[in-house]
Amino acid sequence: MPEFFDALPTDWIGPGETTTVDVEGRAVGIANVKGEYFAFDNQCPHQATPLGGLPLMRDCLIRCPQHGSIYDVRSGECVLPSDDGFTGTLPTFPTRVVEDVVQVAVFPADG
Repeated sequence: MPEFFDALPTDWIGPGETTTVDVEGRAVGIANVKGEYFAFDNQCPHQATPLGGLPLMRDCLIRCPQHGSIYDVRSGECVLPSDDGFTGTLPTFPTRVVEDVVQVAVFPADG
């Protein structure tokens, strides 16, 4: 069962921004969607292109720069397939805020 780990302070990224953090050996993207925080696998599920650090579009969407897949960071849903038709889901992780720190629940990368 995953447990929550500190990821970053809430003032680290503003609304519409994303970043990448290391959570227990796993690269995790964190997005600020109008003051709510969402965590996702930093690699696009299509061909492992890094996603953290890219700006959000329309408040909650992130676009893979390699093939154009667009994902909703809140759910991981692919809302626009890649140029070659890939429609896989972006893995997401539970988040919570405790004392102005975003925490993410993940299994360690080696577990």
